[in-house]
Amino acid sequence: MKRTGSRKTLTTANLAALGAERLAELLIDVAEGHAQIKRRLRLELAGEIGAGDLALELTKRIESIADSRARIHWRKHKEFVRELDMQRALIAGRLTALDPALALPLMLRFIDLAEAVFSRTADAKGEVDAVFDAAVDDVAAIASLALPVPRALADQLFHLLLTARAGLGPRVLKNALPALGPEVLATLRARIETTMASQRRASGGLKAAVQVLADAQGDVDGYIAQFTDSQAVLPPIGAQIARRLTAAGRLDEALAALDRSTPGSFAQLVGSVLGRPTPPGPGALDWEDAYIEALEARGQGDVAQDMRWASFERGLSTERLRDYLKRLPDFDDVEAEDRALALAEDFHDLHAALDFLVQWPAWDRAARLVLRRSGELDGDRPELLEPAARAIEGRHPLAATLLLRAMILDTVRYARTVRYKDAQRQLLEAASLAPAVADWGDHEDAEAFAARVAGFRRW
Repeated sequence: MKRTGSRKTLTTANLAALGAERLAELLIDVAEGHAQIKRRLRLELAGEIGAGDLALELTKRIESIADSRARIHWRKHKEFVRELDMQRALIAGRLTALDPALALPLMLRFIDLAEAVFSRTADAKGEVDAVFDAAVDDVAAIASLALPVPRALADQLFHLLLTARAGLGPRVLKNALPALGPEVLATLRARIETTMASQRRASGGLKAAVQVLADAQGDVDGYIAQFTDSQAVLPPIGAQIARRLTAAGRLDEALAALDRSTPGSFAQLVGSVLGRPTPPGPGALDWEDAYIEALEARGQGDVAQDMRWASFERGLSTERLRDYLKRLPDFDDVEAEDRALALAEDFHDLHAALDFLVQWPAWDRAARLVLRRSGELDGDRPELLEPAARAIEGRHPLAATLLLRAMILDTVRYARTVRYKDAQRQLLEAASLAPAVADWGDHEDAEAFAARVAGFRRW
């Protein structure tokens, strides 16, 4: 039997059945009094005429937005965001398909709107930010297709570096590199460096731009020169420097850069492995990765392995342990894995240990850890405890119940009202596991626990 009302549903097929002329009439009616719909229809018509007409219409709207100084009322915010994203999508989609050489400079002009737009609207949810982030990503796709006039593009990029919202310029430059030839790239870099030399304090954005261009030219020293001595001792920056030196085969310099930027949390690690003292400072996993890469490139695979293991002992990184195990001979990896799992069970940080054992996975050990140290569980860690309970509930209902109870008690004890619904659900889940628990041991049974929870204030 045919379902009644199916032809009334708003679908593409049902609307297409109305015919082009009827749909056109409806669109004219709907667009009356709706400026955004009218603009979209005009843009679509311009696209049918050709790339030049579409680019002209898009440019007019972009310039209109750029010239406006009116504050965008919060009630108009979502509509404004939708229009911005429509402009971006038409440049990245329709115009790029018609003529990428026209689309690329227009997308750069669109991105240049960011500073003015942010001064006119409160972007509490990051919706405007997301539109411009997407536009920066679009540049990479358009640049790989476009064949623009390189010097004109370089002029526009230079302007963008001077005027764009903080952080956008260097990212755009990096994505636009495929459209720049070596000669224009070198000219642009010289122009940026001349501007920096005239500044009392060189702009951070221009320094980052020089680093983008230095990377493109394979100029490691030019990249490093943009950091001050006080920056070069920071672990993340030391890692950036070392990776480039390692790639260039300058391995001793790479290790020296890492030694200068050794994080404090790695001081014992490096000292024990390499046999020399290291200064204290903030830790960084990226720094450690760069050190291991440099050691491997230098042919010190055994030392790199020692560092991987020492790193695992320090923080129970699953990635670090997997890297360590896959480099061991057959059968040695089995013994090493057992040793690692035993170490995790006795790790000083219960929650780090639980997270590792669940992710590895070693669920029997995770359950055993929970049963042994349930009194240390922090119920204010639902992002960890809830997935852990899900993982082990099939074979270890008591351990899963204890994880659920920790979250429930934390919620009712501290009146965390935003989690009351979660606690009620967790209480039902714990009750459903109760029949599978053969022995409660020293823990209260389901009825006693429910009574204790009920004793808290109404929730």
